[in-house]
Amino acid sequence: MTTRLIAAIALSLSTLVAMAADTVLRENTAVNLVFDQALTTKTAKPGDKVKFKVSEAVTIDGHTAIARGTRVTGIVSEVRRRGTFGKNAQIQITIDPLRLHGASIGLRPARKGKEFKGSKTDRAAGTAGAGAIVLGPVGLAAGVFVKGKEVEIKKGDPMHTEVARTVTLHM
Repeated sequence: MTTRLIAAIALSLSTLVAMAADTVLRENTAVNLVFDQALTTKTAKPGDKVKFKVSEAVTIDGHTAIARGTRVTGIVSEVRRRGTFGKNAQIQITIDPLRLHGASIGLRPARKGKEFKGSKTDRAAGTAGAGAIVLGPVGLAAGVFVKGKEVEIKKGDPMHTEVARTVTLHM
């Protein structure tokens, strides 16, 4: 009877040890987010909180490291309003690290600036440049009327991030 009890306890402990194994979350692992709110350069200002959710679970060896729906926050660190000569607005967001499984998981954008810059800049700069060559100062003055785009982010828009550095998770 005592031998069986000891064997059962040993089996239970080995199961617990296996469940508590450390898992490595590698640098550059994709963590796809969606905005959990709308955001625009018309109203955003530095210091504003930004809310995201993880859109797809991140799994390692069949274990969920970051669950779908996990909340992620960030802070607007810089806003540049749209300008003349086709200068597009820009917004910069600093993403707060996730705190999961005994670790701090830093995230960084997977595609630098892609989601936050409009596409009018090249056309407007070309227009102002061509106008300046042909028309001189009149061409530059005309460029003042070419306005850049605002940044308009809708709730549910994607934000592709990745793990900034390798971390060990105690799962």
